[in-house]
Amino acid sequence: MTPLCETVTGRSMAELLAARDAAVSGDMVELRLDGVANLDVGRALEGRRVPAIVTCRAMWEGGRFDGSEEERRSILAAALERGAERIDVEWRAVDGHATGVPFRDLVAANHERIVVSSHDFDGVPEDLESRARAMRATGAGTIKIAVSVNRASQTLCLRTIAKDGGAVVIGMGELGVPSRLLAGRFGSAWTYAGDGIAPGQIPARQMIDDYAFRRVSPSTRIFGVVSANALHSLSPVMHNAAFEAAGIDAVYVPLPVHEFSDFLSFAEEMGVEGVSVTTQPRFPVGQMEYARSHMIRLR
Repeated sequence: MTPLCETVTGRSMAELLAARDAAVSGDMVELRLDGVANLDVGRALEGRRVPAIVTCRAMWEGGRFDGSEEERRSILAAALERGAERIDVEWRAVDGHATGVPFRDLVAANHERIVVSSHDFDGVPEDLESRARAMRATGAGTIKIAVSVNRASQTLCLRTIAKDGGAVVIGMGELGVPSRLLAGRFGSAWTYAGDGIAPGQIPARQMIDDYAFRRVSPSTRIFGVVSANALHSLSPVMHNAAFEAAGIDAVYVPLPVHEFSDFLSFAEEMGVEGVSVTTQPRFPVGQMEYARSHMIRLR
């Protein structure tokens, strides 16, 4: 079963600790320390109920930390000293490419506890595979690659990266949600849940209760609802309850797409067996006549 990490943050230590202690559904917690006023790293870690990943995301990587890189490095070093199970270090920070302050010594001394991460909020970079190789070459125990997608099929390249192990892979944004819900099928070491702290993140309880995240295994059959508004559909709740009651090893997940051809590419690669399709104006008329209100048998 793929572990689930709940991301929490806050504007103050009180908010951070309250959010941390309320995160009781995941196997791990990511403590986003960027943007927390009067930060106390020791207090953030003390009394945690599950293993913690400490992240202090720089503004140049989509975070809220606006201090110096020396200060940010000190925060992450303190987290290691205080026993954090892992810390997240941006790939561009390892050799100081972003600001000239290298974090490589943190990685080298604690490689199994390091997640070297790369986030692209503009799309899927053409050098993704070579980027992954360079990230692995840092010696980090885990790499994390998150890319923004505007087509479901754009997430498929993440499976190639994950197949070598030790990688967290995520398609960010609404159309990347299946990469979170089906993280095990993507080969991801774990995935993240949260209250929209990152693009496309959804709450852990929704992933578990509505979308049957805990039930997905290599043998689980995959079904879903195809729509530009798939995340608003109640079909997954009803179908997953029925599958569980009947003892059927299957899940039914939202598959948001804007073009039906995009879904077909995704479904073929992921082994989706059937779907319900709702009417959307962007789907060609011919395809909708074929698919509307029916279960499509893909295999």
